[in-house]
Amino acid sequence: MRYETNRWIVCLLAMLLWLTGWGNVQASDAREEVATVVRSLGYGAGIHNFKNFVLRGRDENYDGAKKSFGIALSSLNRLVNSTELTRDDKAAVAVLKNMVDEYNRGLDQILSLRSKGWRLGDVDRSVLVDDTVPIASLDQLREKWKWSDLEQVEYLLGYGKGIHNFKNFVLRGEDRYYTLALENFLEVEALLTNLHNNPGMNSTQRGAVDKIKRVAESYRNYLSLVDRFQKQQYPVRKIDLAVKVNDKPAIEGLTLLSQ
Repeated sequence: MRYETNRWIVCLLAMLLWLTGWGNVQASDAREEVATVVRSLGYGAGIHNFKNFVLRGRDENYDGAKKSFGIALSSLNRLVNSTELTRDDKAAVAVLKNMVDEYNRGLDQILSLRSKGWRLGDVDRSVLVDDTVPIASLDQLREKWKWSDLEQVEYLLGYGKGIHNFKNFVLRGEDRYYTLALENFLEVEALLTNLHNNPGMNSTQRGAVDKIKRVAESYRNYLSLVDRFQKQQYPVRKIDLAVKVNDKPAIEGLTLLSQ
């Protein structure tokens, strides 16, 4: 009898733990994990550093990309256990995990190819990742929640969006990257204008918004210069050097606003 009672108590506790979501990623936690994936893949992080490593081969970009991809994978692994995600959502998570793994492998391949003196364009083609399905998968996960203007800015500057498309335009000169990057930056600037005009913003926060906006505008303005240089068949390294943007003010601004 005591055994049956104890077993009943254990079952009741297990049910309560399941209902309260202990040991699983709950709704608010799942949303934050998705936000972390966006942030760790995006501007100043994973893909941004990856593209800069292709272009410039600096250790800081390799290390930054590796660290950011590790953070993204940790969040994606936790999302696999989320009680809030459907089977289709978890399939999207699996797609994103595979994409991050591809980029991680690409980092070491870049290291090897650059040491052999490969041309930049050949290096880029060798580590090319088809982002079409992963971008759609990230969009699918984000559709479950509403996002603030600031979170939208982070997203639109990041993976599959503004900076990613800008770097691809520098590397490949394809018109579609110009068009996509321009759309992304214009949307970012509109959101930042809304943030600046938000009456809840203090002067420090408005200053941070303005810094981000100036950087976004710099990228947008440089698109036409990249286009001209690509048409004149300038070497990619020279194009990258000519349109190099100081990202520090924008990254600091995003960090301040997200606190």
